[in-house]
Amino acid sequence: MAPQLTARHIWNWERTKRALFLFLFGAMKKYAIANLTAPTIAAILDGNDPKLAGSMALLAILLYSLQQYADFSGGIDMVLGVAQLYGIEMMPNFRQPYFSTSLGDFWRRWHISLGAWMRDYLFYPFALTKPMQRFGKWATSHWGKHFGRVLPAAVANLLVFAVVGIWHGPQAHYLAWGLYNGLVIALADLLEPAFKKLNTALHIPTESRGWHVFRIVRTFIIVNIGWYFDRNEFVQGCIYLRNTFTDFNLSALAANAPGAFAAVSGPAWGLVIISTLLVFAHSVLKEQGRDPYAEVQRLPLALRWGLYYLVIFMVLLSFICVNETVGFLYANF
Repeated sequence: MAPQLTARHIWNWERTKRALFLFLFGAMKKYAIANLTAPTIAAILDGNDPKLAGSMALLAILLYSLQQYADFSGGIDMVLGVAQLYGIEMMPNFRQPYFSTSLGDFWRRWHISLGAWMRDYLFYPFALTKPMQRFGKWATSHWGKHFGRVLPAAVANLLVFAVVGIWHGPQAHYLAWGLYNGLVIALADLLEPAFKKLNTALHIPTESRGWHVFRIVRTFIIVNIGWYFDRNEFVQGCIYLRNTFTDFNLSALAANAPGAFAAVSGPAWGLVIISTLLVFAHSVLKEQGRDPYAEVQRLPLALRWGLYYLVIFMVLLSFICVNETVGFLYANF
């Protein structure tokens, strides 16, 4: 007599399919994006050339932005997928961070577990100490309620991001990167009333889709300025950032980019482009509150399995496009 599938068996099978989908998606991020962009980034930045054209530095930082997200979130997706196979639901660690509308919003979406730990065990314990409360009252009496409320939080944010920077490594460039993020967030909070008045005076439709897109692009630029110091030693990061604004030299991009792209062989950049488009589509669905797995399940059978096999093929093909093993970036932290 053939065994009958119970509701429990069906649920487990659905859980297994969802877990495998998540693991495969994470593997695509890690191997078909992060590992294939790493050699080109290194070829551009690791020479520590003070005369590196700003256009090449910007190209490398944009690729690093892609690599870092794909590497870290891809690894997390793989871990979450394996956990789901055993019925363990872990909290997500990323929530479409490159759709953030402010730097504060970005850090609520990027490495969520670290942010939650810092908030609960460093930010609030420090911001609520008696000296900080007295400081807030002093600021209120001198500069008004807004500064009295925001200044203690601004100081606490600077402390948190200094610690986050040092957590990444005891080098000056990590501390500078952390303080940069803390300072930008602190200034944004302190100047919020002025920004609101400016928006009103300029009649900016702050609820419009165009303004929303502008804020996303603005935040992406702010985040990428920080990546100059996250990826490079402090002095080199300053030089690359300066060159980006003072010596962009677009002709150098046409002359030198092909050589940098050649750091990986075969159809590597085709894999990167296709995988990035899939990640973007996945992120758009998530940002809209839709379930990417459920959306894929609604596709016709042939198209759905064609997509699965495409991702598997790209992951396998990525291994022959690099000549060296590329570890996980965050294994160093």
